[in-house]
Amino acid sequence: MIDPYDFEDDDFDFEDEDFLKIKPISQMTEGEKLQRFKGFFDSSSRAMLQDCLFRIVNYEDGTGTLEILCPNEVVRQRLSKKKRKITNNINTCWSHIRWFSLCVQQDSELHCQKFTRNGDLVTS
Repeated sequence: MIDPYDFEDDDFDFEDEDFLKIKPISQMTEGEKLQRFKGFFDSSSRAMLQDCLFRIVNYEDGTGTLEILCPNEVVRQRLSKKKRKITNNINTCWSHIRWFSLCVQQDSELHCQKFTRNGDLVTS
């Protein structure tokens, strides 16, 4: 019988390599950061994000914008309702991203809505 209060039980002798090692964000590639970003969403949001394209636009001052190209306006509208979740997830993956844009291509033109890290719409 196992004593639940005996923390010296030999059956629970694990080596460090037995545990899943999590790579620090500073050592992740952009692709790994993007996968981490998507992983924070629920399954329905991940399904929408799966159909999107992503790019980071870096600026001379060291900041950047995460642009999310949505396949259609319906996906863009649904994702715009998740602004707070998007900004929280950006903050956990990228320190230099200050804005994100939800974009859709219509009539060969790219139409984007740009938001701050607070989820506020940026007006030009």
